[in-house]
Amino acid sequence: MASQSTVRPRKQVDAACVIHGNVYDWLYVDKLHSMLSRHLSVPVRMHVWTEHDRSVPPHMVKHILEDWPGISGARKSWWYKMQMFDPQHHEGDLLYFDLDTVICDNIDWLLEPTQGLWTLRDFQYLNRAQCMNMNSSVMWWNVAGMAYVWNSWCKNSPQHWAGRYHGDQDFLFHAIQAQDLSYYADHRVQSWRWSALDGGWDFQTRKHRQPGLGTRINPGVSILVFHGRPKPHQITDPLINSLWC
Repeated sequence: MASQSTVRPRKQVDAACVIHGNVYDWLYVDKLHSMLSRHLSVPVRMHVWTEHDRSVPPHMVKHILEDWPGISGARKSWWYKMQMFDPQHHEGDLLYFDLDTVICDNIDWLLEPTQGLWTLRDFQYLNRAQCMNMNSSVMWWNVAGMAYVWNSWCKNSPQHWAGRYHGDQDFLFHAIQAQDLSYYADHRVQSWRWSALDGGWDFQTRKHRQPGLGTRINPGVSILVFHGRPKPHQITDPLINSLWC
């Protein structure tokens, strides 16, 4: 696991999200943009990868997703994230967030020098400490510098890769050269369901440790990831409601 290093000053951050189909309402894009703007100390230019017929406000950069037949629905739309790796869309540094994330604190520390790709360890490490697979909910990379990932993807059809791998993060974990993959510290980005909700999840008993406690954010955490359900808009927890805005 790579160590954290000194963050270089920047005039602007190009941040990105993907919205495809009806899994998420546009509200999620607006809230992500708002959270990024509050928790980064430099201006944010928001890039949105989406369908050709979806309207995107003029203060954001629209990237039109190529339609991939057979790649749609809640459990397949994540594959469209791969199109962010195409240098024809954007060549510079890019900070990507899944839409189902809640930013709790300053995230300037995400902006490591873009040598390779920075991301998260898969949250399965909470159950299997040795797990070193990646989670693609948050990523930071230079698109031109990692163009070989897109080139690898283009060697076969999207349908082929979707049949071979469980999701985009599994393809990325196998396509990215080991020296180009770095992980942020585990305590910075955590699973809401498994680490912050009701005292955290006990994998042995398959129950939360303190049912009814609600959300408690551990020291040092800047981002909560809402993998699975419920999603932020389905939660009445006052702490989450105060942050997801």
